[in-house]
Amino acid sequence: MMKESNSDNILIIGICADVHRQGVHNYHQAGDKYVRALTSLSDKVIPVIIPALFNELSEQAQDTLLSGLDGIMLTGSYSNLHPSYYQSDLPDDDDAQRDPHRDASNWKLIEKVLAADIPLLGICRGFQELNVYFGGSLHHRIHEVAGLMDHREDKSLPLEQQYAYAHPVALQENGILASWFAPRTEIRVNSIHMQGINTLGNKLNVEATAPDGLVEAFSCPNYRFMVAVQWHPEWQPDNYADNASVIQGFIQACAEYKNRSSQ
Repeated sequence: MMKESNSDNILIIGICADVHRQGVHNYHQAGDKYVRALTSLSDKVIPVIIPALFNELSEQAQDTLLSGLDGIMLTGSYSNLHPSYYQSDLPDDDDAQRDPHRDASNWKLIEKVLAADIPLLGICRGFQELNVYFGGSLHHRIHEVAGLMDHREDKSLPLEQQYAYAHPVALQENGILASWFAPRTEIRVNSIHMQGINTLGNKLNVEATAPDGLVEAFSCPNYRFMVAVQWHPEWQPDNYADNASVIQGFIQACAEYKNRSSQ
């Protein structure tokens, strides 16, 4: 039996892109798992990939694009934000991939999305970008910082094991994540990152911390919905309930935004 669909209930959610070279050409692309995380949990979401040239569009074009969106997802990536964005030098023997197109595009995208108060979810690199945008800084290599765990995945393992739950995070009392998971006070997350928060950005509220004290999620009370997580909730939400709850919380925030905007 075909599902009924009301176009008024359809959510259009933007997903930022990376620029990757394949052969001799550059491609604007987003990971399949981010796109499918949205569509697997709701038949009312249309994901739209935003090319990594948002900063190159005219002001009118930027505003027109965002006016048609109900939410924005800033994804993880193989690349890392350039340290110049948080007044730091490249580390010795820098082994991180860089994507200057995404850096510049997302910096402007974040500015415009926050100004429009559109629901915003940051994941991994997106989490780090938002922390830096709010004036925070990052550790280049967490595993080299005394007292912190090695948060990287074991790349010798099958992908399923790399993305399996790796450690718990403690949820901040009265936080947004705590309200999603109540009465639980901690959840399980995967751990697939080399960088992490050094100093937390201005006006950000901690939402969750790892056992070593590293900030793993934050929000900002100045906006209708802005949540960012260091882990990857987009990974197989059909099989990992804690991942699904984060994506569902974001989708619900997008639906509430759309309903308010249409009134």
